[in-house]
Amino acid sequence: MTSKKRSLIIVAVFVLSLLVVLGILLLTQVDVSVSSDDETVDTTTYVYSGSRDDIATMVISNEYGEYTVTQDDGTFTIDELEGLNQNSTTLAAAGNCISSITAQSLVEENAEDLAKYGLSEDDPTAKVTVTLTDGTVYTVYYGIDSADSTSSTVYVRLGDSNDVYTVLSNSSRYFYYAKEDFISLIILSELTSTSTSPTIDYMIVTRKDLDYDVTFEDDTKNYATDEVSMASSQVMTSPVYAYLDITNSNDVIYGLWGLTATDAVCPFPTEEDWDYYGLSDPYCTVLIEAELQTYSLIIGNVASYATDDSGNDTSEPAYYYGYYEGIDCVFTFAVDDLPWVTFMPIDIMSSLMTSNYIYRIDYINIEFYEDGETTDYYFDVTADEDEDYLVATYNNEFVDIDTFKVLYQFILKCPIDDLCLEDPDEDAELVCKMEIITQTGGDVLEFYDDGNNRVTIKMNGTTSFSQPISYIQTLKTNIETFINGGTSDDILMAW
Repeated sequence: MTSKKRSLIIVAVFVLSLLVVLGILLLTQVDVSVSSDDETVDTTTYVYSGSRDDIATMVISNEYGEYTVTQDDGTFTIDELEGLNQNSTTLAAAGNCISSITAQSLVEENAEDLAKYGLSEDDPTAKVTVTLTDGTVYTVYYGIDSADSTSSTVYVRLGDSNDVYTVLSNSSRYFYYAKEDFISLIILSELTSTSTSPTIDYMIVTRKDLDYDVTFEDDTKNYATDEVSMASSQVMTSPVYAYLDITNSNDVIYGLWGLTATDAVCPFPTEEDWDYYGLSDPYCTVLIEAELQTYSLIIGNVASYATDDSGNDTSEPAYYYGYYEGIDCVFTFAVDDLPWVTFMPIDIMSSLMTSNYIYRIDYINIEFYEDGETTDYYFDVTADEDEDYLVATYNNEFVDIDTFKVLYQFILKCPIDDLCLEDPDEDAELVCKMEIITQTGGDVLEFYDDGNNRVTIKMNGTTSFSQPISYIQTLKTNIETFINGGTSDDILMAW
């Protein structure tokens, strides 16, 4: 027999042996399939199992007092807070938790000392008495945190049993709350990208640390959208007339919309409460009239102060008590959400001291006074915005209108860096007078040397601002450059 044939016989015997072994395994294998009729055993321990929809009322008692939650067509509200917006979603979650109580463990069966768990009938940590729509009543006692440090659980028992269980803190926390914790903290809904900002017709901010009121009015009729117009359609009218920076002033003008409190403190305050929280003699008030509606926010005493790195109170307020007309409750507000208690007028003002649209100008007359001599620069302007027509003359000769526009931008962007409410000294020297006159009005600005490298500015006869005197010096240089043929690149924009 050849070696090749011998190899084939060996392979055939090996394959035959494998087939025999496989057949034996198939015949002797155990059937381990599970019948579809078998059901999974539910090992969950229910302290109570029911349906939230069957709840009529929940009477909650804890260290903060007692209050009643009533369900009406799926909406849960607290009877004692009727008239206030409530967090019905949170109250509904409480209804879910009290109608389906799942235990984490059985701690003690038929416990004799319930007090050690905070579950005694006379003095429980929290107690909820539930009345169902069919009249059935059951009571659940909630105790202290459990001794199991590995889980966040509390002790609980049903009122007709002394069996003590633990349940998750998350499913029981609602019953340790005061009724005030369920009051909605949203004061006014936030403006969205699709909503239109209300027109603020009038606004007044009164504050104890200011000896003047800060008032704002709508100035839409004078608002223009070109690159040198004022930035906001609201203007400050007190303590001075000033235009507003649209970015810096937005929180002050529209901060009520989207205002949210940090806590509800005292629903339905009494006269004594108003005194206690400082609302009778408020630190700050905000009154807004917008589109035939009135909005009023009263800010009272400091609720708490910021702390330093060591946890000690500083003199810096962190929270204030406040009351919004229309929501009969005292709230606390974070100081960061109350721009009206900290802002200063200069913080929100535009850099534009005057804002007269160039297409509305009739003439500009600027006079400089030095050593008893007057230098006068008069520019006559003719414009038609609809026709996009604009020309200007100096000494009856046409000037380059593009360079004139740049010069006018420098005039508009006069650097207001401080308010000045005190009239200049009687012997203060008038160094410049600027008239920007339109067909319907305009502005007259007078600059007085205050002797400290600054000028005090009267706007339309009212002392209003202060600025570096270098602006006046640069203004004169720019005008002379312009009338001598300089281009827009020659106009200095810094001083």
